[in-house]
Amino acid sequence: MLRRLTTALPLVWFGFVMVPGKAQTCSNATWQGTYFALLQGVVNSSTPYIELDKIVADGNGGIQFSVTENTNGAISTSSYSGSYTVNASCDGTVTPSGDAQASSAFQLTDGGATVFIVALPPNVLLAGKAYRAATHCTTGSLYGAYGFVTNDGTSGAEGFANTGDFAFDGNGNYTYAGYENDFTSSTTIQGSNGTYSVNADCTGSMSAPPDHKVIAIAEDGRVLTVDNDGDFVSDLLLPVSNRAVLGQFAFGGGWYSAVYFTNANSYPVSFAVSFFADTGSPLNVPGTGTSATVSLGAQATTIIEAPNSGALTEGYVSMALPPGVKAYGVFRQSVPGVPDQEAVAPLASALSTTVSLTYDETSYITGVAIVNPSPVANTVTITVLDDTGAMVGSTTVNLPANGKAEAALRSYPPLAGIVGKRGTAIFTASAGNVAVLGLRFNGHAFTSIPATGN
Repeated sequence: MLRRLTTALPLVWFGFVMVPGKAQTCSNATWQGTYFALLQGVVNSSTPYIELDKIVADGNGGIQFSVTENTNGAISTSSYSGSYTVNASCDGTVTPSGDAQASSAFQLTDGGATVFIVALPPNVLLAGKAYRAATHCTTGSLYGAYGFVTNDGTSGAEGFANTGDFAFDGNGNYTYAGYENDFTSSTTIQGSNGTYSVNADCTGSMSAPPDHKVIAIAEDGRVLTVDNDGDFVSDLLLPVSNRAVLGQFAFGGGWYSAVYFTNANSYPVSFAVSFFADTGSPLNVPGTGTSATVSLGAQATTIIEAPNSGALTEGYVSMALPPGVKAYGVFRQSVPGVPDQEAVAPLASALSTTVSLTYDETSYITGVAIVNPSPVANTVTITVLDDTGAMVGSTTVNLPANGKAEAALRSYPPLAGIVGKRGTAIFTASAGNVAVLGLRFNGHAFTSIPATGN
């Protein structure tokens, strides 16, 4: 009786009532949008099988699948529809139309951004993950170094394992370098060159004959691949580093900028930081140069500063942050006769193809710095909505490779209608990627506006 009575009462601690937390409440609307899934296992009790899916969930229980299947090296494609149910505990089931025996179970995580999936039919052992897809991709959206590991031990003595990296140039060419063990010989270094292309829906292909892959790009930059050349291979490619940008870096003419870096790891790290002018050319920062190598010991912190001296110079900062390294920017504006004004600015991912931010032009002015972190020229479309979701206006900004533009949002003539309104501004890259930093000005005072990319 005492045990039951104790557990039934809320906990009391220094006058605060602590009530056990409720489980997250999900519904069919939690799973909505386009996802890419990579599943692997066996079918027919023993046949090796890989599946790369494009999944479109409508938020109302309807779902569409476009599937590339690799059955022990044999490739086929199919499409089908079905239904799904999400329970309040964020788990649920998917059932293909007309085939209740082919259902799967899933668990939503990260607020629906990632989905764990397990197939339920008998004689099938198949599991994997689905990731929310990137949006509005081009070949230029895939850029930089990506690491991977492959373990294909399903074919006995013909199996192999390898690890390495693919370096994509943003123009449809890549290089591969890594280590491979083919099960019968010692580990050797492999290397090759190839080509790739990415479609608008963020699917695509890679080819370095005789190797050919189908690929799909998720919103966080990870790349899912399946071989479609007779090999039984799948890979999950992850960016080697967290490519990020600080969208505005101004010095002189009353402005000072700084970037702070902290290594939260228990080991030292080293990484590159580069400075670009709006034209895309290297930017020379007094006392630092056009680039710097930042070396941080365990738990160490450092700063790169650009002083307020000389004429106004503007650009941005690009960096490849190792896991565990955090960074942010600080701006300071000095105007005679008024106190100095400062703002903290967040970094933006260099992997986004669409970015949005919330503006408030009722009594303020919204400034934006729009960065093209890609090695290809880019046209960014800006679409502005009011607080009801109705369109206010749309315009385009042309950016050179690695270039940038900054302006008050209202200064673009088609967007002048935002004055007096609140709403959302959406920035979409025509090629490559886009990063955006927003600033809200209230007279001499200003602060940053967070932007969300995918």
